[in-house]
Amino acid sequence: MQRFAANGYEIVAGETEIIFVDRRTWGVAWLMVALGGLAVAFLVLSIGIASGPESEVLGLLLAAGIAVLAVAIWLLGRTYRARRSQPAEEIRDLLILDLRSDALRSRMGEILAQTAELRARMHIDWWTRGAMRVVVLRWPGGRRTLYRSFGRKGCLDVLAFLREQGLDAE
Repeated sequence: MQRFAANGYEIVAGETEIIFVDRRTWGVAWLMVALGGLAVAFLVLSIGIASGPESEVLGLLLAAGIAVLAVAIWLLGRTYRARRSQPAEEIRDLLILDLRSDALRSRMGEILAQTAELRARMHIDWWTRGAMRVVVLRWPGGRRTLYRSFGRKGCLDVLAFLREQGLDAE
């Protein structure tokens, strides 16, 4: 069994099928980082206000904002951990490439495309200003991110693996 896993995306290859898992953690992690940055900015502003002649009310509002952001980050962290530990069999967005029938199907068994219609390509992830690369699988009427990695090597390994399985992967 071969397995690729990074940033909430997993590809698990068995004898007769390849399972593509998206744990939907990427957006949650991104939001946690953004809110953490905002909390740090609020903290710096509140320290600056505490040492200056500005209003105490503004300092209290910033402190309350930090508390609200801390609670939001804590709740997002719980969601993130729950999604990371969820068994793959329970993930609803699971895709399965059935190597026996040469078809891509959903977890519920719906045929989405035949293997000949699938195209896997590596793209720059513009959300990270080019720091990450993504492997995207496309078929007529659909598209799904299969893998996300810092740097190119992980994505190139995934594309090479998909080519070995007979997919059009560049």
